[in-house]
Amino acid sequence: MKGRKIYGDLVPFGQVWRAGANEATTLVTTSDVVVGGKKVPAGSYTIFTIPGADKWALIINKKTGEWGIPYKYENDELARVDMKVSKLPAPLENFTMAYDKSGSGCTLRMDWETTRASVDITTK
Repeated sequence: MKGRKIYGDLVPFGQVWRAGANEATTLVTTSDVVVGGKKVPAGSYTIFTIPGADKWALIINKKTGEWGIPYKYENDELARVDMKVSKLPAPLENFTMAYDKSGSGCTLRMDWETTRASVDITTK
């Protein structure tokens, strides 16, 4: 954070964000999965988010190798899914993405500042 306000400032609400710095983040799955209720075939994808104060969307895009923003890849989208948003108990200095094992799959979580955005991923 380096003393900056992150969400709603450095990362504007309601605009596509590459979920990190510089290059867009790549999601690779070796089997078919379900992300937030949407079927995602095995393959490589780029993920973006649209952060909001209390609602986020995860964008799974079939185009890979993008720098990040500006976002001009709407025609290549596989899916947009809602993410759960919650508050972290304490501020987190560095943006962190992680997978937590859960039930028949995992939860992808993105934590930074005092916000956690997450989405469930299960096997198809």
